[in-house]
Amino acid sequence: MKMLKISVFAAAALLISSQSLANVVGTDTQNFNTTTDGLDFLTVNSSETLKPGIINFGLFFNYAGNTLPYFEANPQDHSSFNDTLLGADLNFGIGLMNNWDMGVSMPYVVTQSVQNTSAAGGQFSNYGNTEIRPNTKVRFFGDDSYGLAMVASINFNRIQSNPYTGINSGPTYNLELVGDKTFGLFAVGLNLGHRWRNPGTQIPGLPIQPIQNQIIYSGAASYLIPHSDTKAIWEIFGGQPTDTSNTAIARTQSSLETTLGIKHDFTTQLAFHAGAGMGINNAIASPSWRVYTGLNYTIGPVWRAEGTKNIERVTQPVPEKRKQEKFVAHAILFEFNSDVLTGDYVKTLAELDQYLHNPTEFTKLTIEGHTDSVGSESYNMALSERRAMSIRKYMIETHHINGAKIQAIGYGPTQPIADNGNYQGRQLNRRVEFKVDR
Repeated sequence: MKMLKISVFAAAALLISSQSLANVVGTDTQNFNTTTDGLDFLTVNSSETLKPGIINFGLFFNYAGNTLPYFEANPQDHSSFNDTLLGADLNFGIGLMNNWDMGVSMPYVVTQSVQNTSAAGGQFSNYGNTEIRPNTKVRFFGDDSYGLAMVASINFNRIQSNPYTGINSGPTYNLELVGDKTFGLFAVGLNLGHRWRNPGTQIPGLPIQPIQNQIIYSGAASYLIPHSDTKAIWEIFGGQPTDTSNTAIARTQSSLETTLGIKHDFTTQLAFHAGAGMGINNAIASPSWRVYTGLNYTIGPVWRAEGTKNIERVTQPVPEKRKQEKFVAHAILFEFNSDVLTGDYVKTLAELDQYLHNPTEFTKLTIEGHTDSVGSESYNMALSERRAMSIRKYMIETHHINGAKIQAIGYGPTQPIADNGNYQGRQLNRRVEFKVDR
């Protein structure tokens, strides 16, 4: 119901009257722009892309104070409380190919409150969708612990009579270089890029010239709190104009803001965000304070990448030592909180059966169950063991393997191979491994 109301609400276009000024919050100069992939940070991109067929939905609200422009004796000082604005972002992201995803973000102005209307200033005359921001990310190289990528996006402004974009302005184009690195439970990310604007002509009678090109930058650091399914996230983000504007306001066009919050994984698919922030400099789009909350819901993969194997050999046997091979299953799934097999397990375990007897007969099969970190460790240990035992039972009953040669072990979340702080990492950690001795 909530999503339906927002979709209907999005149909209302945001208009600015000729007697008022448009706030930059909600337009392409907005600082608080949540990512569409929902992977690692909040507004700062990581180099990781959504894997093929994985889809993320995001809904965020941010409530900020002192963001609207004022023209007073001491402009933009806001020494007294003046205005608040509630904004929202509706996001969609999808993985297309390995190392390539795309998404779209649609920001909204939900409501505003202006307490001091005696001085000249700006406010929104209507509420609704302010722009449409499609984006795409391509990763050049990297793995679960580090990487380098490029993010390109376009801002299609839907605000009329916006003095910061001008009359008959065109789209804004953004290009950012993205890098990140993980150190155990810590992760850092850095984005640096350029924003090319197509400003229109200045609105007659207003002392504001449209904003020109900008350098944009942001950084983030996170810490995955052990055994809590919660990540603490700190971010800083801003922009610096490359061209000087003769705007007759004291508030600078350079912006800088910081936030501190948490990301908590309620389930393997649903993540909750909450936090607060403030403007570091007295600038356009840098509020006195900001609080935010939101959700990311991720599903998939809804299709499998071409060339994906049901079962993959991880290690080759060493001739001089005991011959042992290790395999990881990609297509064996289980019903939620259950040991009931689902997914493409019939074909996968048939392939395993062939491995067991070729080229020589195996002497021992060890089935290892692994989970992600969502939930208590004791529960996941027991669940992973039940799942390993379920596969053991299937191999005995269906493929008539001698049960004395099969051992089932549950390791729970104790041996992760990827980041438990996002959906894709948890999906990799929920796996079944097979060790074959010959």
